Amino acid sequence: MLISDLKKLMYETLSQFQHLHRLSGSADAEQSVDWLCEQLRARAIPFRRNFCNLWLSDPLDASLTVAGQRIDAKTRSFSASCPNGVEAELFYDARSLDFLPENALAAWAESVRGKLVLADQGFEEYVQRLMHAGALGLIHIWGSAEAALHEETVGPVWGTPVPDDMQRYPAIPVISINQQDGSRLRAQLSAAPLQAHITTLLDEHVASCSLPVVELSGSSDEFVLLSSHYDSWHEGVTDNATGNALCLALAALFHGQVLKRGIRIAFWPGHSNGRYGGSTWYADRFRSQLMHNCIAHINVDSPGCMGGSKLVINASGAESVAWLNQAIVVTTGEAADRVTPLGKGADQSFWGLGIPLHFSLREVPEQRQSLSPGSGGGWWWHTEEDTLDKVDENHLWRDFRIHQHWLESLLVEETLPLDALQYLTLMDEALTQLQNEIDPTFSLSPLHERIAALMTLVRRESCQSSALAQAVGLWHRARYRASDDFHPDLSFHGGAFPGLQLLRGFRRQQCSARYWLMLETQFIRQRDRINEFLRYSERILL
Repeated sequence: MLISDLKKLMYETLSQFQHLHRLSGSADAEQSVDWLCEQLRARAIPFRRNFCNLWLSDPLDASLTVAGQRIDAKTRSFSASCPNGVEAELFYDARSLDFLPENALAAWAESVRGKLVLADQGFEEYVQRLMHAGALGLIHIWGSAEAALHEETVGPVWGTPVPDDMQRYPAIPVISINQQDGSRLRAQLSAAPLQAHITTLLDEHVASCSLPVVELSGSSDEFVLLSSHYDSWHEGVTDNATGNALCLALAALFHGQVLKRGIRIAFWPGHSNGRYGGSTWYADRFRSQLMHNCIAHINVDSPGCMGGSKLVINASGAESVAWLNQAIVVTTGEAADRVTPLGKGADQSFWGLGIPLHFSLREVPEQRQSLSPGSGGGWWWHTEEDTLDKVDENHLWRDFRIHQHWLESLLVEETLPLDALQYLTLMDEALTQLQNEIDPTFSLSPLHERIAALMTLVRRESCQSSALAQAVGLWHRARYRASDDFHPDLSFHGGAFPGLQLLRGFRRQQCSARYWLMLETQFIRQRDRINEFLRYSERILL
């Protein structure tokens, strides 16, 4: 296709999506999928429109009143709906960002019990802690200075819950306020006690959502999964209409080409108000195909943003850094600002499926002024202001070209761009860092020894590429997962070896006998789980 045609298709997509509030399950969201499907049909691009039932939580309204003063607030997806309101004494938790040893938890719980808590953090794990301590609600102060209020979630469950998960959902209301209002409240509270009243209104429901997937075949059964979420908060032009436009244009570009590997291009629902429900549904329903034939997952989220001049690659660690950077150098003339491990988010729902390559491109500004993790670091992320004027068309074309280069390699070249030795080194370094942060009683030496043996095998350069890919899939299970392959981890336990991350900070002398026993059990199970994955991969490589 001509460059002008690809650019036109991307701009038409943005023009169509800019006035649609595409919250999963809504009429606007389905209308956006109708338009995507029309474009695919018009170009005879093969696709399948799947329908999935998802558990959704739509934030509708929130209020905060303190001393007769109304303060702008938003509630969080999956927080408790309290339309009649909760009124209680306001308490500022100065330790909300601190690690609390087990012997300090009881006193902390007593300080927040029965209070509406004002705090500088609002992550899911903190909400869980407040809920179990008996707090009546959370007022989260956003950490950077923009006045805009951001939509967010406190959903603890990744994807659709199973019955045992239901007890985890927050039973307390959670709202957010901006930094200026938070500072003012803190100052007032330091002078005198305050009563606060909050209300929240949310709609939790099951809805049928479209999940369209382009399916372009190659000469082999192997395929690359390229994905972007089409749902959004409000108009969400940079999060993620730009990603949808880029993926649609790539479908048009590669349609009709002779490919060694196929490509599936998925447009996820349930990212925002379903806690990655769409991608988890796809992992559940197409598990066998993904396990046996998918060689890479590339997620596209928030390309083409105003101010997103610097490029970062989030990657699993198994990818060749030189290969990742080659596409960026060809396009921009210089390498990415950095290559970092993938975090917990962005529809990374496929760690338990043995897919060897997982990566995504991220934009960041020259100077960060907002804590916004998306929209190229723009302050408008997850707000009503994420509109068409926030798109940089030159950046969008740049990002399109980078993905084109990656795909041209993966869809045609025989060998996968794996760097097994680099990945083992990164895992070994992560274990060393963990050892410094956990009690010395918990020795990670057996895992270091197992990794050293694997390094020796890989250095021999006699390992078959198929065996390396299979081994890397096992290492991903160890590095990125803490539970079994059929039930995703909770949404908030991340970091390298997340099952061991739970041990960080705790020391035996600060723990009760019961809690220390629980930590010991956690350590033994996770150590042995990781060790078995490493040992099995060693047998594969021999």
